[in-house]
Amino acid sequence: MTTPKVLLVDPDRDNRAVLSRLLAEAGYATAVAETGASAVSALEWERPDLVVSTAKVEDMDGYELFGLVRKDATTMDTPFLLLAGGDRPLALAATEAGVTMVLTGDLSPERIIERVGSLLMPGGRSDARAQSETFAGSGTPSKEPLWVALGGLGSGSRVSTGDGGPEFQGSLAVMDLAEVTQAIALGGKTGLLAIALSSGDGTIVFQNGRVIHASFGQSTGEDAFAAIVLASQRERDARFSFARLERAEVSRGPRTIARSVDQLLLSIAVGIDEGEIGGDRLEDVSAQRGDG
Repeated sequence: MTTPKVLLVDPDRDNRAVLSRLLAEAGYATAVAETGASAVSALEWERPDLVVSTAKVEDMDGYELFGLVRKDATTMDTPFLLLAGGDRPLALAATEAGVTMVLTGDLSPERIIERVGSLLMPGGRSDARAQSETFAGSGTPSKEPLWVALGGLGSGSRVSTGDGGPEFQGSLAVMDLAEVTQAIALGGKTGLLAIALSSGDGTIVFQNGRVIHASFGQSTGEDAFAAIVLASQRERDARFSFARLERAEVSRGPRTIARSVDQLLLSIAVGIDEGEIGGDRLEDVSAQRGDG
């Protein structure tokens, strides 16, 4: 019987040493890499049965590495375990993209070894999707596990299977709007993010992961984006849904924003700190809607 081989990708030398030892004790052969580039080379030479990667590697993140693995015909079927930790946007983007299993929250060596075993056992990959949906969350006391946010009722409705429905949807009481927009940006997606708020519905349009338009009441552009983010933080029952669109559909619409999600969120944070963004802007938008 051939010994299963695990490719471990982790820039931290101590982490690599601990996990390599535990994997060996569990009966697995191990190859290690500390950068994305060395991991790609190891994939070719080592032909591992499983890739285990941390979220952040020196020259790329685990999500990018997964993309490279899936693009190569010789490795596209290799199962991939992504250690996302507290990076919930990365976890959402990776799971939607088809990463075999994603772990968030507690990343203890024992938990990782347990998941490696479940993926390498006969039939383990077929059950991996269900396991990937039992996240431990980000450690924020007010938030439930990440995947409670998606779909609300049962795992099947959380990610679209191509039937024309929302690609993913959920509650902003569990996963905040900043995390949702970052996940869409990380995935380089094109589509429409709809946000249902008691003060009205907002929309944010993405093209290749960049925000190109937002609307909320009569407000558009960056003001609308900021108002949606602020309003979503004040409501417990706000929900979101994201639907993928063709680039041609998006190109025909308005373009009122030319900045990345990170730039927009940073601008909002700075504006709040300096007292330039807050309740007044939200009240102005509500008044435009006729709600004030």
